[in-house]
Amino acid sequence: MKASPWKRSVAALMAAGLIFAACGSDDDGDSTPAETEAPEETEAPEGTEAPDGETEETTAPEETDGEETPDGEELALEGEVEVAAGTTLNLDDCPSDWDPFRGVDGDEIRIGQSLPQSGPAAAFGPIGEGMQMYFDYLNDNDPIDGKDLVLIARDDAYEAGRTVANVEEMIDTEDIFAFAHIIGTSNNLAARSITDEACVPQLFNSTGFPLWGDPANFPWTIGNILNYVTETEIWCTAIVDEFGEGASVAALIMNNDFGATYQSALEACADAGQIELAEVQVHDQAAPDITNEMTTLASSGADVFVAGTTGAFCPQSVASVAATEWRPRYYMSYTCNNLASFFSPVQDAAGLLAEEGSGVRVTNSNKVCGDPAYADDPAIQLTVEVLDEYGDGTTCADGSYSTGVLFAQIVEDVLRDAAAMPGGLNRVNLISAVWNIDTTNDQLVGDGVIQTDGVNDAYLTETAQIAEVVVTDGELTFNEIGDVISLEGEGGSYQGG
Repeated sequence: MKASPWKRSVAALMAAGLIFAACGSDDDGDSTPAETEAPEETEAPEGTEAPDGETEETTAPEETDGEETPDGEELALEGEVEVAAGTTLNLDDCPSDWDPFRGVDGDEIRIGQSLPQSGPAAAFGPIGEGMQMYFDYLNDNDPIDGKDLVLIARDDAYEAGRTVANVEEMIDTEDIFAFAHIIGTSNNLAARSITDEACVPQLFNSTGFPLWGDPANFPWTIGNILNYVTETEIWCTAIVDEFGEGASVAALIMNNDFGATYQSALEACADAGQIELAEVQVHDQAAPDITNEMTTLASSGADVFVAGTTGAFCPQSVASVAATEWRPRYYMSYTCNNLASFFSPVQDAAGLLAEEGSGVRVTNSNKVCGDPAYADDPAIQLTVEVLDEYGDGTTCADGSYSTGVLFAQIVEDVLRDAAAMPGGLNRVNLISAVWNIDTTNDQLVGDGVIQTDGVNDAYLTETAQIAEVVVTDGELTFNEIGDVISLEGEGGSYQGG
């Protein structure tokens, strides 16, 4: 099985990261717990952190040659069904009233979603609206299997407990076929035990948490965006290329599983001698601001600043750095790459940092709608047309809407593949389509490849390019740095313990 460098150390990284997230402590040991507690008496699934901080054992998948089900053979809807390389659904463990056709047995395909429409991560809320706009476009122009795609979205304010309540309520009352693009690492982790037990697909989690690439143990769920560990390794490589080994790094880390992954990956870079982790400040994801944390980080004078945070804290960190004399090389989580939402409010500060050699750099996997550099790109132009017609004049000025279009297109691809399989559109075929996807999307950078192969390749997106936020002729845009980096097929699958 082909493995990238990060895969060989990911077990240690994630064990440390999950324990850190559970403890939620900062340097002085007096942090405020994040408001994302899962409900009581929810049992952690195998391979995830138990409530006391211990990590349960996860069985690594056996090597496999990746043979697929022969063409024309209909997949069973009971018993043990191998749907992809090393990926088996144990359908006898599903609830007694489980129905593989639920949510598609009428004239609709009903997709559920929980995401923050309020709270500190509310800027991601329009992703759901963008998805529905593209679904409306498909329904009018090229419906899937003669059915209308319907998105049922609920606000969770980025709180895992509310995500759990939303998912349970939708399973019970909304006739959900599958969930797609739930936002937030802690949110998806809290929901996974519920969807896994219910045998309901939980697809394309909008988080780069490495655990989503584990089809041997959790075949009902898969990730979507670039793995945060891979992203961090790209940063570390770029830092060594620019500064040599041992450059000092200061990091702002959100106090949840999302942020803990970045911290663990940075610590691995430090352990390997690539960087010196000079200062780490952890902030509550429900905090009103990060003023104190940024003051401490700026005083470190580190060569590099890494912002392992998201939402409203992205522009706050930009404004904070610009207000000081500190001018580090600046890397930010790509979850902040929405120019309109996160950089327009601080455009002058972002422009100043770029002019003074400290422009914000992100690892983009997709072309950013609203970036003038892509104004004539056909894939972006289609997105603009969809948003204009079905969003009542909504434009790419808010990149979350266009991200929703991209995410909806990925859902479309696997639904069409499943509908074309013997037996038609059902949950078993859908999971098979997900773990055997082989397509492209021109909204992605590079060749736009989207591929999986069960345990052999369990990560959907593995291509990115470092880009710096600049202001050109009064407009925010990205300036690409270096070549597109493709690690397609190198991630294998998660084998943590």
